[in-house]
Amino acid sequence: MLPLSLLNAAQNKPMLVELKNGETFNGHLVNCDNFMNITLREVYQTSAEGDRFWKLKECYIRGSTIKYLRVPDTLLDAVKEEQNRAREAGRSARGSHVSGTGARGRGAPPRGRGMIRGAGPIRGRGRGRGM
Repeated sequence: MLPLSLLNAAQNKPMLVELKNGETFNGHLVNCDNFMNITLREVYQTSAEGDRFWKLKECYIRGSTIKYLRVPDTLLDAVKEEQNRAREAGRSARGSHVSGTGARGRGAPPRGRGMIRGAGPIRGRGRGRGM
């Protein structure tokens, strides 16, 4: 599972973020970008030692400082199921395209490169024969 797809699905959901310096942030995800920079609202910040706490209305966390993210298990399951459904839909859609001139399958006469209508394949002299 890609982290960015999980973060996009986690918008407006609670999450815990631990930074590389040991500080933690508990809040609801407002937004994220492709660099994993995130914005949280209704945040409780805890110091690295765990002895000081702050309540913040909103905070911005740079993605390169994040050690790990914790999201609800139900969200993980929902994203996995959605990705599996999308993968299956992609598999079933492959090869189902029908061109506007009618369906051509294995039994249809060949068409395209190397063929002249009503004739067999064009036989060349091959490479390097020149003439």
